[in-house]
Amino acid sequence: MRILLNRDLQAAAGLTLAENLVLCQVAMAPGGRLRMVDIASILTIAKSAVTKTVDRLEERGLLRRERDPADRRTVYAALTPAGEKAFEVAQPAYLDSVERHFASHLGYTAIRQLHQLSSRIRTSTRTDPQGTVGG
Repeated sequence: MRILLNRDLQAAAGLTLAENLVLCQVAMAPGGRLRMVDIASILTIAKSAVTKTVDRLEERGLLRRERDPADRRTVYAALTPAGEKAFEVAQPAYLDSVERHFASHLGYTAIRQLHQLSSRIRTSTRTDPQGTVGG
């Protein structure tokens, strides 16, 4: 499915799936900026992968890096006006692709169960200090 989502996003918005996911997290963050380390944590990917993806988005003018004046070690990815436009184009394409390649193959009951399971996993990982999934 990742290949299909990637293909659809590239055709509609000129973004890879990874670029879209990073852009989406930054766009939805308060003030349109998010610490690089938080992007990695939210998307559960390596910091180096975030760095490379932000590099590509920055080269295209969709994101810019900002340093925290209080702590120069902290780097934010911030949405640019061009990034905001790209996000607006990409999201309907992404949602349509997810619907066509995934959700349309599931019934209401299966989608509800999937939502319940993902909520349970999200809740258990937030509350378990060991980081293990409880049941």
